[in-house]
Amino acid sequence: MARRKIERKNKITKIPGREKRKATKTSKKRKKRIVGIHKRGGKSKALHKKSKIPSAPKETRRGFSLDQRLHHLLTETSVVIYASKPSEDYGAIFVSDNVKKITGYTYKSFVRKSNFWLDHVHPDDRERVLKEIPRLFKNGYYEYEYRFKHKNGNYIWVHDEMKLVYDDKGNPLEIVGYWTDVTKRRQMEEDIRRRAERIVNFMESATEGFVLMDSDFNVVEVNQYILDKFDVKIEDVRGVNVLDISTDLWESGRYEKYMEVLKTGKPCVFEDVIAPAKFGDKHLNLIAFRVGSDIGLIVQDITDQKRMEQRLKDSEERLRTLYDTINAGIIFEDVDGVVIRANRIATDILDLDEDELIGNNLIDTIGEVVDAQGIGFGEGEHPLMKTQATGEPVHNVILGLLPNDPIRKRWILINTEPIVDAVTGKLDEILVTFVDFTEQKQIEEALIESEERYRHMFEQCPIGVGISTLDGQVITANRAMQEITGYSLDEFRQINIADTYENVEDRRRLLQALNQYGRVTDYRVRLKRKDGKSYDAILNISRINLGGKDYLHTMCQPAASRKSK
Repeated sequence: MARRKIERKNKITKIPGREKRKATKTSKKRKKRIVGIHKRGGKSKALHKKSKIPSAPKETRRGFSLDQRLHHLLTETSVVIYASKPSEDYGAIFVSDNVKKITGYTYKSFVRKSNFWLDHVHPDDRERVLKEIPRLFKNGYYEYEYRFKHKNGNYIWVHDEMKLVYDDKGNPLEIVGYWTDVTKRRQMEEDIRRRAERIVNFMESATEGFVLMDSDFNVVEVNQYILDKFDVKIEDVRGVNVLDISTDLWESGRYEKYMEVLKTGKPCVFEDVIAPAKFGDKHLNLIAFRVGSDIGLIVQDITDQKRMEQRLKDSEERLRTLYDTINAGIIFEDVDGVVIRANRIATDILDLDEDELIGNNLIDTIGEVVDAQGIGFGEGEHPLMKTQATGEPVHNVILGLLPNDPIRKRWILINTEPIVDAVTGKLDEILVTFVDFTEQKQIEEALIESEERYRHMFEQCPIGVGISTLDGQVITANRAMQEITGYSLDEFRQINIADTYENVEDRRRLLQALNQYGRVTDYRVRLKRKDGKSYDAILNISRINLGGKDYLHTMCQPAASRKSK
């Protein structure tokens, strides 16, 4: 009885032992066959025939087998393992089954057509990929990312890590590596980049200066407006402490105000601040506001405004602040022209509430507009429509708002900047910036009116008046000059003024005296009319400068008329 128990015990222990050794031997053979299958360029039944390997890993008393783990890795995970040729088109010779999960294609598509992988790399990435692969042969390892065309027609971003395998003689045998789908990460990075680009576009297209300082008043960042306006480079500005360059920060009380802004977050405005001497004689308006733990400044250069106020002070006291503040309206709209965001300055300039702007079409909201000449825009010429249609920016276009309302009519100087989706290349949003141009336009209209008054006086003057070049080409002549000489203005412009002298020598002596004294007064000369009749005339000629060029201003009066007078 005891002997049978011992034999039964031995029988039980021997059989599992033999089965274990046999199973282990079989697993090793299968592992070698699976790992080496791609080297022979053949198809792996162990990898690609579901009948040979269970479709789902099955736990045993000792856990997953090596075959099961390998099968799970090659079919169920999101990491695609591949091997490819080390030359020519680097075509795949082995790809794991799970490639279909990320590309939509089965492994057969990759291995049957050698150039399948390269043909599906994004055309914009293909040249770069081919240029970068040789780095693998230099270092033995390389990784990069590129876009790959999915079976559904869309492109996915693939992270590709590879290693070069050599034969016994040290020659490249094949490339082994793996792919992972990183499209979501790329999209997140793109969203962050677009938000940053939007901020940069806002900063760089603004018509005011922006300065960001830390809580110790060290300059962190400035926009292009500051660099251009103060003629400095970014590396000369970053890190500079404002306390070191501003001489009146404490005396003016601005330092305490800055600290109060940092403490309370309430913005503060400083008008007519004199810039440090190193930046020239500049007058600035500053708006201080808190940015997290830092402080920001909006810088408005009002130097031109102050100079103009000084020149017009005696005659135009009503315009004591022509450029009281140079504010910029900022609006973001979608591709259909619907306003997404608008800042406070935009609502002030357009005289609209925020609710009237946000969510509504900007063109419909502002209504009828005209160009600088007061003429309505033709089809497709409206600057906002133009950017929507073409995706091209529009710069420094003058718009007249409410043209039929003489009381509320205003002008703005507008710029539009398209924001393009970097992935699709399509228009994503439109950035609209503008400043109130009403006062400048009013001044321009006043100058035009003044010019018209001078033109009226010019035409009505009873004495002949004309302007010509130094070599005698007539520019203009008033009505009296045309009546005296018999030439119309068009006929005058076809001849040289010297042709109206009876004696050309008189013209030579006149020009000689003009060059010597700068003007000739009561110069008596014999001239010829268009009909050939001669007459005595008295000329008064002076040299004038128009637009940087010298001209002769001539006043002509028949001698008989002068005597009778």
